[in-house]
Amino acid sequence: MNHNQKSVLVAGIILGGIIFTLLLCGCIENESEAVTYNPMQTTTSEKNATSSIKEPTNITIKVVKFEPSRPCQSCTKLGDYAKETIELYFAEEYKSGEISYQAVNYQDLMNMDMIKKYGVSSSSLFITVIKDDEEEIINANDMWSYVGNKEAYMEVFKNKLEEIMKGY
Repeated sequence: MNHNQKSVLVAGIILGGIIFTLLLCGCIENESEAVTYNPMQTTTSEKNATSSIKEPTNITIKVVKFEPSRPCQSCTKLGDYAKETIELYFAEEYKSGEISYQAVNYQDLMNMDMIKKYGVSSSSLFITVIKDDEEEIINANDMWSYVGNKEAYMEVFKNKLEEIMKGY
């Protein structure tokens, strides 16, 4: 084996190791997860339709963060910022259980039912709205865009939760 072949082999092994590490961490987002439902993106007519006065209803909101056994820093921030937003801006609802936060290890086979229910294979964030024993799962993976800016993350997530609460 000549020197060039050895260099290519070493570079390939290093590159393969980096890719394997990223996949093991679970930080690579699938294309199917990149398409998200954003309740903040509504048309004017939709906003007018939902702004009519509604009778108060009892709803429960569960924020669920899926992460691997050993999450990277960004994965950790995705959940930490969500929980901090809930505790800061929705303290009463959090204390009463109207809004909850849960971190779930998607690599733990004990969580297989939840993994299947949410269809996760990597670090993810979801908001589950429970009303009259029916659940609506809202993909909140758009929050990945704000992980690098805590203030922006918290403002956008607060608005997202407020919008969801207004809609029910």
